[in-house]
Amino acid sequence: MITRLYIDNYKCLVNFELELQELTLLLGPNGVGKTSVLDVIFAVRQLLAGSAKVTDKLIFPYPTLTRWQSRDTQVFEFEVQLADHQYRYRIEVEHERATRKARIAIERLELSGKLLFEFRHGEVRLYRDDHSPGPTFGADWSESAMARIPPRDDNTHLTRFLDFMRKVVVCGLYPANFEAETATEDSVLERDARNFAAWYRHLLLERQDLAMEFTAALKEVIVGFRGIRMEKVGLDTRAFLVMFDQHQSKYELRLDEISDGQRALIALYSLVILASGQGYTLFLDEPDNYVALVEIQPWLIQVADACGVAVPQAVLCSHHPELIDYLGSDRGVMLEQESSGITRARPIAETAVDGILKLSETIARGWQQ
Repeated sequence: MITRLYIDNYKCLVNFELELQELTLLLGPNGVGKTSVLDVIFAVRQLLAGSAKVTDKLIFPYPTLTRWQSRDTQVFEFEVQLADHQYRYRIEVEHERATRKARIAIERLELSGKLLFEFRHGEVRLYRDDHSPGPTFGADWSESAMARIPPRDDNTHLTRFLDFMRKVVVCGLYPANFEAETATEDSVLERDARNFAAWYRHLLLERQDLAMEFTAALKEVIVGFRGIRMEKVGLDTRAFLVMFDQHQSKYELRLDEISDGQRALIALYSLVILASGQGYTLFLDEPDNYVALVEIQPWLIQVADACGVAVPQAVLCSHHPELIDYLGSDRGVMLEQESSGITRARPIAETAVDGILKLSETIARGWQQ
């Protein structure tokens, strides 16, 4: 799991540190950087997957520099605990203001304080599992050099870290964009989950054994839900169909024909149930959007039960009172903006007024300090 993040010179995040648990709720008013934290995690995940460069629109473009500073270097650091191994990954991105171009100046991975990989100003130095020096070579400054390192018998620690980071899911569901047909089986869920049908198709092949549990959970929260099937509509194309049993009749609707809330529920339960045991770490932005109040509590219980067991870690960004009262007192982190515009993070403990008000109510009134 990711235990600590350090972000510097990225939007409102300056010299910013965030400690995370197996299940963490990020709180705070709009504009303090909750989504920015997820943006950084998504960007680093894309770099380490080898599917993006630092100049790409959704990675680290020039406009992400903190506007009230003149420094041109952004720093991102991840501390990751995998079993009994403590990793520290650091990447420094340099920007050239005149051309608005960016490049990676430093990329480094350590295990228990000892180097496994280092890229510095265009040159890579590899280290073996026993930390002895390996080969050196030049690499492209615009992308992660570490993402290009193939697995070998003597770099299993580096490979393990890469495998973990490539299974990080960063998502803010936008059900209206969900595609109902797919010709692919995608192992990576898009940032807005538009390719959910393709991701579901991939998951179902991996975890057929969880299909009954998944269906049973959705029957509890979607009225008349009977199941899901992928209908062949072309040579390789499948249509995502949701089966219902209502009003004394059985019928099917395409994914784009059901409500946004129903699509969101199917995606949320897929993330927790079908993705369980696959090593996926979840960072979800406002997962309660589109979901009714009565529907969010059963899903929250599923998440809490899965975290640290079937799901290594889940971090949820939300303003929802149900999430605040369920998770906030011992798993909540409040992001607050100082008068300088800089954001700071602090753990939040439940505060009651005369022992009556819930945590969500004290926060709503501005009494949680």
